[in-house]
Parts: sequence; structure tokens; C-alpha cells
Amino acid sequence: MKHILRILLVLFILLSFCSCAFIPQAVPTQNAYLHIKEIDHCVVEPDDKLYMTDDDNSHYRSLMDGMLNRKEYVELSNDQDKNEYYIDLLMQSPYFFFVDEYELLENGVAFTYKYSEKEQSEMLSFIDTQLLNIVNANASKDDNNLDKILNVHGAVARKMTYDHEREDNKQLGSPLFKYPDDEIYKALKDEKSLCYGFAYTLRFALLQLDIDCFCVYGKCTYRNEGHMWNIFKYNDEFFTCDSAWDRSDDGYAQLSHFGKTDEERKVDSLKEREFSSTFFEQYGEIECTDTRFKDFRSINRYTFVNPHTYYMEDIKGNEFIYSTQTQTLE
Repeated sequence: MKHILRILLVLFILLSFCSCAFIPQAVPTQNAYLHIKEIDHCVVEPDDKLYMTDDDNSHYRSLMDGMLNRKEYVELSNDQDKNEYYIDLLMQSPYFFFVDEYELLENGVAFTYKYSEKEQSEMLSFIDTQLLNIVNANASKDDNNLDKILNVHGAVARKMTYDHEREDNKQLGSPLFKYPDDEIYKALKDEKSLCYGFAYTLRFALLQLDIDCFCVYGKCTYRNEGHMWNIFKYNDEFFTCDSAWDRSDDGYAQLSHFGKTDEERKVDSLKEREFSSTFFEQYGEIECTDTRFKDFRSINRYTFVNPHTYYMEDIKGNEFIYSTQTQTLE
């Protein structure tokens, strides 16, 4: 059975390449097509997106643009509470670590910066380039949202290893459970991180694709430490994913934790804090109860083959083809 699947897979790939070679103006290959050409620096979590007015969006973009362009002062609104909110949003971005100090003034914010203009420009360019690579991984114009989610999840899991030597700031009181600081930059640069780097990177990447995604966290009881992962929305249902725990030791992306329900996360020894029956002020209650991805639990390797099609292998070495159109594993 395994040899037959290998032969079918090779034939499928060869036929796809051949068909593209002989059809003029064929559909762009995965390397030629991009979902997005530039990063939107101002994407925010879905709960904030629902809360923000047009004025809020305008002020936040002014604040972000001002920081990225190293302005010493950015004029905002006359509402100090709103200005504090915009700063809090900025602190949740991958770029706030550029700031050394800030001061809320009467109608705006004053900044000083940690790095030189050249250093900041180089780091900004690096972050955006790396994120574009993740967002556009295996991109096709025919991708459905499940394709995008699987491709981003896999790209993040393969991009970085879990940094087992680093043991700092894993307690739930750590500010890293709320603000990424330079975690995304370091994770992309060093290609290793703790759970924060995986979760923050995946969230920011999926938000670029207009896919609702949250970072959530709880306590891993058997390790007696905090852990962060993600919840994403697909077809009006909510699912968890954990790219940190779905990175295999040999560098493959797994699906063992992809699409788990809240109850399955509890079996993982994750004590609820902000994930089971999670309530967001604007978004409402979020529960992960859909079991459609239960067949992924034994998948320890998956690879993009063609749009909507993935090669998968389980822990016993059995091979499968998965279609995101039919959502069948055969």
C-alpha cells in the first residue's frame, strides 16, 4: 500500500508539472503567486478590530507610521484613555521593541528609540521579509482558508526550533504572555524560540490573511509553567493550534495538536486560563468543540503537494493524501 501511494504521489506531481509546461499563460506556480505583497503593520486581534472605530484606526495608523519613521512626537486625540489604548495596541505589535521610552502627552505621544536609523530600518525590513515568506508559503490564487491556515502553521513550525535551553519568563505573570517585545524578531532571526515566538508569529501572519486568530495561554500542569498557543476561526467554528508543540525534533511540521478541542487541550495537561469558554468583550464567547480535525492526531509529518493537496504520514509510517476541498484523509 505504501509503495502504491508513493507511485501515485510522484505521478500526480509529474502530471501537474507537465500540464503547466504545455499550457500558455498557465496558473502561476506557488513561487510566482503571492497572497500579499507587503505587510500591514497595523493588523490587530479580532476583538480589537471589532471595537475600533474609523477614528481609532486612523489614529493607530498614525501612531504606527510615526514610530516606524522614528518621529519624536506623534499627535493623536484629545482623549487620554484612547491614547493609552493605542499605545497598548502598539505594544502588542512585532515592532514596539524599537522604542526605548515613550511619554503620553496632552494630545499625543513622544518617543525615543533604542537603535540607530540604519539598525531599525534593517530590522524592520528583515521582520517584514520573513513574515511575507511565511504568509505566502505555498501560496496559490485558488487557496481556500484551510490551505492558508495549514501553510502558515507548517511554515512557522518548520521555521524555528523550540529553545529548550532557554528557561526564562515561563511563569504566567510574565509580561511576554501579553506583549511580544522582541520575541518575533528574535524567533525569526535565531530560528528558535519559546512558545511565545511561535504563537505571536502565527497570529500576526494569519491576521495578514484576514483570518481571525488569537493568542491564548494557560498553565501546563505537568511542567508547572505557562504555555501560549493560538485559536483560529474557520468556517464559523473555532479551533486551537500549537505550532510550538507541532514542530518535530527532526524539523517537520506535525498536526498532532492542530484543530484540537478545549477538552483535548485539557488532556494535554493545559489548565484553562484564557482558552476554555474564552470570553472576549467584543467578540463574545469562544469555545473549541468541533472535532473535524480529529484524524490529524497521529500525523507527524505533512507536506504541501499542490493546491488543496497535502502528503501526510502518521507515527507508524502510513502515508495519506489529504484534500482541503473534501477534508478527507485517504
